Amino acid sequence: MMWETLHAYLQDQCATIMDLAPVIGEKSHKKDVHKLRVTIKKTRACLDLARQLSNKAFKGKKYIRLLKVLQQAAGALRDLQLQEESLLQYTGNGRRYAPFHLLQKNHAQLAAQQARAIADAFPLAFVKTLPKQLQKKDVKATGAKDAGAYLQQQYAAISLPLGRGPAEKWHDLRKEVKRLHYQLSILQPLFDTSKGLEEMLRFTDEAGSCLGAWHDLLALQQVIRQHMRLLRSEGMTVPAGTDELLKRIAADTRQELQRCKAWIQQKPDVTI
Repeated sequence: MMWETLHAYLQDQCATIMDLAPVIGEKSHKKDVHKLRVTIKKTRACLDLARQLSNKAFKGKKYIRLLKVLQQAAGALRDLQLQEESLLQYTGNGRRYAPFHLLQKNHAQLAAQQARAIADAFPLAFVKTLPKQLQKKDVKATGAKDAGAYLQQQYAAISLPLGRGPAEKWHDLRKEVKRLHYQLSILQPLFDTSKGLEEMLRFTDEAGSCLGAWHDLLALQQVIRQHMRLLRSEGMTVPAGTDELLKRIAADTRQELQRCKAWIQQKPDVTI
């Protein structure tokens, strides 16, 4: 049942990648860019799960790495789109910050071109073959890890970074939480009566969302500072009020991080 569940899930995700990757680029809809990025993350989480549960009889590491190339291309474009939306929320449609918006759009156009180039060169044929790899006899190895025990172990490992913790540690935590959330979702049909799994899903969903909101704000600060450096290097005037804008975003970033800490500290003690 477990391998059938993984196979069906992987088949659906790979089909979505096959549909969306060929049309990604400058004219692709924002929803398609987001869907492709998330679908690749889910696919990589599924491959990692198969690899772990088969005691690495499934040689999926190379596939995970290869898919990351396409994920990063779609992700760079999606991040720029999100940053433009966030910038608009903080600055409105006024002309004061027009240079920032123009730079953001130019960067998004370049990211779209790069995503299109990478998608064109990406070996999509291998994506179609991925589900078949899970049907091989050597993958369903004897002595495979218990799925419930593995998920429980990964859930128990979620904790706050030690000390103040640099941003990189929080970003790593965000990726771990999102991967676990996808893996819990993948195997949910096997534990459909488990209240503990439902609690884990709820916790990882909210933790991933608040960590994502924090990361987006942190990235927005970095983008604005990059725009400031670029304008100055070109001898152009930085928009008045930029320092105050950065202070507002920084304050919201700290507040969002505190929300993340509070949520993770309240991680429910549940079992599958």
